[in-house]
Amino acid sequence: MISRIRAERDDKLARVARRLRSLHDGDLAVIESIGIGTDAIPVLREVLFERDRAGIFEPRVRAVRALGALNATNVLKDFVATWRPAVDPIERLGDEAVLSATARSLGATLDEQALSILCAVAREHPIPGVIETLGRFKRPETIPILIDALADDCAATAAQDALRSNPDQAVPSLIEIALRVTVGPSGREMPSSVRRRRRALRLLLEMPVTGDARNRIARLAHDPDDEIAALACRIAIAADCEQPGRACAKRLVDLLRRAPWPLRKEIEDCLIEHLAVAREFVDRALGQPPGGHLVDSSQLQFRRSLERIKRSGSSARGH
Repeated sequence: MISRIRAERDDKLARVARRLRSLHDGDLAVIESIGIGTDAIPVLREVLFERDRAGIFEPRVRAVRALGALNATNVLKDFVATWRPAVDPIERLGDEAVLSATARSLGATLDEQALSILCAVAREHPIPGVIETLGRFKRPETIPILIDALADDCAATAAQDALRSNPDQAVPSLIEIALRVTVGPSGREMPSSVRRRRRALRLLLEMPVTGDARNRIARLAHDPDDEIAALACRIAIAADCEQPGRACAKRLVDLLRRAPWPLRKEIEDCLIEHLAVAREFVDRALGQPPGGHLVDSSQLQFRRSLERIKRSGSSARGH
């Protein structure tokens, strides 16, 4: 009798494993696995730890869903702790999708050990799902990892959302990284440093920044990167102190001469908003005759921008 029950259970588990791997009824196998209970965990673990060189990840993600529902967090933590990226790029994409799903499942538990494991893997591999999950913990030890991830084009959106959701802890670190220039062997700032600082400043535009902090950021008004300089001016121009506001308004007008779209539109909108401070410099630039006998397209674009700023500012004042 016992042997028959075991045989039926083994047959049922084998069927669940086949259905989890199926492209047609795999989702039903998740429900069936949960119905079986803890006896299904070894099979689910086996499916989760499988590698697929074709990059097919859906069966393993289904296993993650079932393991999460069964509170098999030890299996999920073991998977994250032992995860290593595949060499083959297609296989790696699938592995990253599974890791992201596992991280999100662990994030729902807010488990301290899970946090430590996720931080360890994120330091080496800033996978979007892992970065997103770290943001849910809202812990100070995650902030440096999230800020480092700003330099990664794939993980940046998740990192921005995570930092945006925790401004009190994020603002001081964002200011520090915005001011920190990482120089490469060539003696120039590394591209990853530029990306990180740009994204940090864009986040600071949305966050509560004190007057003292705005004055510190104003030091970047003459940064070699025009986007960083413009972003710093946009933040600092709102400071209560008149001196950085005027200096930043003047600098924004200068940057407008060569700014590409959409940076040009951002600068225009800022100068319109702060026209009370910027009017002197807008009028001065409009009053200057174009250089040379021929007016090139960039000069025309600059003048049109100044005219739009003055016109929009006057309309807003009229209302």
